[in-house]
Amino acid sequence: MRKWWPLAAICLGTLMLLLDVTIVTVALPAMAMDLGATLSDLEWVVDAYALALASLLLGVGSHADRIGRRKVYLVGLIVFTAASVACAVAPNAGVLIGARAVQGVGAAGMFGTTIALLGMHYKGRDRAVAFAVWGATNSVAAAAGPVVGGLLTQYLDWRWIFLVNLPVCLAAVVMTLRSVREAGGRGRRRADVLGTVAFTVASGTLTFGLIRAHSEGWTTPLTLGLFTTAAVALALFVAAETRHEHPVLDLSLFRRPSFTGIMISALFLQGAAFAYLLYESLWMQSVLGYEPVEAGLYILPMCAAAFLASVLGSVVKCQAHIRSDASVTAAS
Repeated sequence: MRKWWPLAAICLGTLMLLLDVTIVTVALPAMAMDLGATLSDLEWVVDAYALALASLLLGVGSHADRIGRRKVYLVGLIVFTAASVACAVAPNAGVLIGARAVQGVGAAGMFGTTIALLGMHYKGRDRAVAFAVWGATNSVAAAAGPVVGGLLTQYLDWRWIFLVNLPVCLAAVVMTLRSVREAGGRGRRRADVLGTVAFTVASGTLTFGLIRAHSEGWTTPLTLGLFTTAAVALALFVAAETRHEHPVLDLSLFRRPSFTGIMISALFLQGAAFAYLLYESLWMQSVLGYEPVEAGLYILPMCAAAFLASVLGSVVKCQAHIRSDASVTAAS
């Protein structure tokens, strides 16, 4: 059983960082009443986390390859935990939004290293099992978030949706220190600073532009300026990656149809899975008058569908790996 402790440590961190994507949705009306937050403030409570995570994910993952993935994962856990406490004690919407952005920074450190850490610790059939469990954990977090958030908000206080992170993240820190090995850093490699900065600017301005476009308008100078900046930064990123010896992203991967298809599917999947949650929760509680737990239960079937699809996909993957092992054994 000891071999599965690294998986448990990584899944705990993943559970909490993804839970915080959906757990806040049913607590937004309570936050608005307590903090006097506007609709724009509530949007940023959700979006600040996603913006920081999306902007830093690739750069953090590349940096972890150089200085050590376990180290970056641990730092991410600690930052995420500290920011969760700051969210819980926030006296106003501005502080809450800032703390959510810091949470996203910590989440990027965690999420950018999880797959590499799992790949380092497990081989063969164990790797298939580990990734199946990790994938199921992702879906559990999405499915459980609205219900857990509703229970904590209705029977305790909205601040508990952040305080609940504390014991789980501390347990993940202890387990990581005891069971997760450090991957050899590649500090001698020349860092792709230009590529990292260009991608961070491109993803950050694009995400920010999409967030602001619905309120500012798609043709306003601010929106067009953000999209233009994103396009220029993306072009600079592509140019930097084709010239760097060790790029943060090997663009030749996109020559593989399977890789490109997975990336495009993941993009649309994330948009379909999370874009509706903010407005649906506000509508059910503010217009229909549902309690937080009721709102969470109404959202649950849509999140549960993602969980079921992930579990079925993981089972198919494990069965395919087992059949592959059996074929290799029979051939030898």
